[in-house]
Amino acid sequence: MADQGGLEEVLGEAELVEGLERKKLSGKKLVVAAGAGFIILLALVGGWVMFGGDDEAVDNEDAAIEELAANAAAARNAAEAEQDKPAEELQTLFIDMGTHRYNLNVEGSGASFLQVKIVLEVDRESFRADVEAKMPRILDEFNVYMRELHPADLNGSKGMFRLKEELLMRVNQAVAPARVEDILIQEFLQQGN
Repeated sequence: MADQGGLEEVLGEAELVEGLERKKLSGKKLVVAAGAGFIILLALVGGWVMFGGDDEAVDNEDAAIEELAANAAAARNAAEAEQDKPAEELQTLFIDMGTHRYNLNVEGSGASFLQVKIVLEVDRESFRADVEAKMPRILDEFNVYMRELHPADLNGSKGMFRLKEELLMRVNQAVAPARVEDILIQEFLQQGN
């Protein structure tokens, strides 16, 4: 029986050795080893991207950023130069439109006309050139408006004030972005009903 006890001892030792070998590669150790390997792999990939990656793509990005910065600086310098320019000198200038006759709307009860001499006031030489270039449009606006006036619309100082305001609004619409400061009526003759 001594042989049997020795055999059991040998078998027990073999199972023990086999069990120890399995414990060396247990689930916990396997997960830890795999996790460590994954972290090392990530570190290697990150290092390659940071320090040894595609230099051409980085150079292109740097060039694009430098180009944007240069464009922004140029725009800023242009804006500063525009501000440093002396503003156009303000002065009082007059544009004589001449004398014009308009038929007034009397709704079929005779004839009535208005004769006016109008002068436009501007405050810049560049506005003067714009207004003179757009004079046909201004005259058209005046003709359309004046033909619809009734003689009663022109009575008294209120009538004259409304006429000047309406003509000023129409002339400024016609010459925009230039601006007429005022309309001066030099002659005003109303005849008829």
